[in-house]
Amino acid sequence: MKILHVVETARGGCGSYLNEILPQQLALLGPAQLRCLAPRQHLDQLDRLPPELLRDFDRPSRARGLPQLARALRRTVRDWQPDLIHAHSTFAGAITRTLSLLQPLPPIVYCPHGWVFDVPLPAPLGGIARLTERWLAGRSARIVAISQAERQLALQAGIPDERLTVVRNGVARDVDAAVADWPDTRLRLLFVGRLDRQKGADTLLEAVAPLQRSVCLRIVGERVHAGGRPLPTLPHVSYTGWLTQAQVAAQIAACDAVVMPSRWEGFGLVAVEAMRAAKPVLASAVGGLQEIVLDRQTGQLFPPDQPLTLRRLLAGLDREQLRQQGLAGRERFEQHYTSQRTHEELMRLYAEVLGRPLARTSADALPGAPEGRA
Repeated sequence: MKILHVVETARGGCGSYLNEILPQQLALLGPAQLRCLAPRQHLDQLDRLPPELLRDFDRPSRARGLPQLARALRRTVRDWQPDLIHAHSTFAGAITRTLSLLQPLPPIVYCPHGWVFDVPLPAPLGGIARLTERWLAGRSARIVAISQAERQLALQAGIPDERLTVVRNGVARDVDAAVADWPDTRLRLLFVGRLDRQKGADTLLEAVAPLQRSVCLRIVGERVHAGGRPLPTLPHVSYTGWLTQAQVAAQIAACDAVVMPSRWEGFGLVAVEAMRAAKPVLASAVGGLQEIVLDRQTGQLFPPDQPLTLRRLLAGLDREQLRQQGLAGRERFEQHYTSQRTHEELMRLYAEVLGRPLARTSADALPGAPEGRA
């Protein structure tokens, strides 16, 4: 089967997702059967993919990039003729499925990576977003929800259950990365993500502002969307900008805890990356994070958008307790969140959508795999 992945932005979670899944699809299917259409400006984020797999389009900004994405998608479908399109996130999903109204396209698997209507929007816009996603669901052969929380939001929006399949995100069991240099005797906290309202970096900065004696914070990431207030400069906070996947893994290996103060979150891949490294996760009790983090077992949950509550939590952290929670998180990761499982479930889904047999893999051993089906 020839699979075309389409992504409108490869910054942050989408890039990490593709870096985890596509190398495994490449190993199974071969380079002739796989392509990824992504913004030219973001190709550096897809550092685990060979260049021959990549097709690009110009994205100087989101508004100016969407027409370029539509044109590049039409050209790629015409020239390469994929059997299935896997569209990632809201805008790639909207462009791909809308284009299917204008011309014949192969079956479309759509993964929202967090529903747009989960974002706090004015009532009319939220309603329009739900109606649009419900209408476009009919143009999807299947919709991949990355958590049970995302599936429940879809059902509440009126998206038919038969269109939905839950395939949880995952990362490779082990990563070859050195430990980043971080010589500090204070508690080392790490934030990884876009510096936009969703991820709550502003909440975290307000929480740590008076804790200079006991904690230091390192922030990995940059803004994706223009606007918003500039983040403060604090003596115990450092900013790295965007890093490669291996560099992020090195930062996680060096920290004492990963903090995820998101206001909303469909899944939260950084939490899984932290658990892989046996690091505890301090996360907002929102969306998929509530499924990943077991409160006071593999980390701690706290209410979103409440910096004073988060400050009290951070001020009371104990290193030995964090170490034990990190070890418990590694066990939970092994059981539920490896990218091998994600890969196998996606390949099974592709085969079902196309009505084709798939080369035998360890997916045969997964719960729920029908007898004899790969």
